Amino acid sequence: MQKTLVFKWTVSRGQDTYGYNICSLWIDGKKVASCNGGGYDMQGTCFGDYIANNYQDRLQKLNANYGSNDKIKGFYGLIISKEGKRLNKYRPGARVSLDGACGFSSIKTIAEKIGLTLEYIHGSKNENIYTLTEKEKKQCKKNT
Repeated sequence: MQKTLVFKWTVSRGQDTYGYNICSLWIDGKKVASCNGGGYDMQGTCFGDYIANNYQDRLQKLNANYGSNDKIKGFYGLIISKEGKRLNKYRPGARVSLDGACGFSSIKTIAEKIGLTLEYIHGSKNENIYTLTEKEKKQCKKNT
């Protein structure tokens, strides 16, 4: 299955956020994620939110890595938490999320591991366009 992803960049005109940058992710013409502000990877955040909301079952099979002091081999940007504690491996009842602010490339690496292929198509000042191709679930492999 192939989807068209369009990251759109605009500027807020809202009362409390006037002038803030806005990054929105549109998939096949439907807005699926957005964030505002700046100083972090906004495109990675939108893409990470979309992946976390739509591929929980696949993400639960991966290990998390929280940085250079973490001894476990896993994925930077993947967060597994339960009762306020961060875990390296999924346990029932844990919450899995993606911190896209870690970088678009970290989220892309995670997406590829769970069977998604992202291909850059075109970019301009106000938008970046990609295609996302999804492999069958049965082809996804467990762990890192």
